[in-house]
Amino acid sequence: MSTRTLADHGTLSRYKHHGCKCDVCRAGYCTWQRTRYRRRGYGTWHPFVDAQPIRQHILALHGSGMSFASIAQAASMHEATVTGFIYALGKRAPVKKRATPEIAAKILAVKSDPMLSGWVDATGTRRRIQALAANGWPMGALAAAIGVNSGTVNRMTRQVRVFAATARAVAAMYTRYATASPQDHGVELWKIERTRRAAQAKHWPDTVWWEDMGHIDDPDFDPVASERRLGRDELAAVRRAEVEHLASYGYEAEEINKRVDIALSTIRAILTELRTGQRRDRTKAAA
Repeated sequence: MSTRTLADHGTLSRYKHHGCKCDVCRAGYCTWQRTRYRRRGYGTWHPFVDAQPIRQHILALHGSGMSFASIAQAASMHEATVTGFIYALGKRAPVKKRATPEIAAKILAVKSDPMLSGWVDATGTRRRIQALAANGWPMGALAAAIGVNSGTVNRMTRQVRVFAATARAVAAMYTRYATASPQDHGVELWKIERTRRAAQAKHWPDTVWWEDMGHIDDPDFDPVASERRLGRDELAAVRRAEVEHLASYGYEAEEINKRVDIALSTIRAILTELRTGQRRDRTKAAA
């Protein structure tokens, strides 16, 4: 819980909010009242500022990983003061629309603390999980590998940021499982096929595709646009490389067909080329 020191004698806070009626506090309150009346007469009395910039700043800090308690502590105020800009704290305490300039200045001065947040871009994490799913790895199996529940892994496929430790755990898991068969690790075949179908429906590239294309951690790289840019011959070369890569791990045509969106006859023809060293006539249908 965050703490704050008691306001000094002679301040408005000590008089109004802490009920101190000593001579110093009474004198301070009278001075404040005279200043208020005078400035109101001049039209320069602006005791409050709009809370929207404060609210946006708090949300940005919270989005970077700082808790509301951490923000309050950094601003030297109670947590309820901070959360009051985000949530209604009761029927008599709706979401704040205004704040004093002093409170605004303290909150707006708080900077994101990387040591508290530890958040990183989730692009690579998201794509690695999606690619493993395209290979047939169910979310439950991936969750067990990194020590979280399957719901958490599902959310990672949509998140914008993740903890750095989570990103490292997913990257290590990806290295272990990218070329591994889920069935060899005890995953039931029906779960593998169901996961692949779901990934295909969402157009998630598999691990072979990412190995060929690279840029798995690059948020500016657009897989969909990149796929569209491939001409017929280029796409054929990429697909051939996919088949050749999987064949190098001992997969037969039927197993490769489950992993990549290529006709079984084409896969068999490519495997025949690899074994014989002779390229087939592409003007004829693959046998």
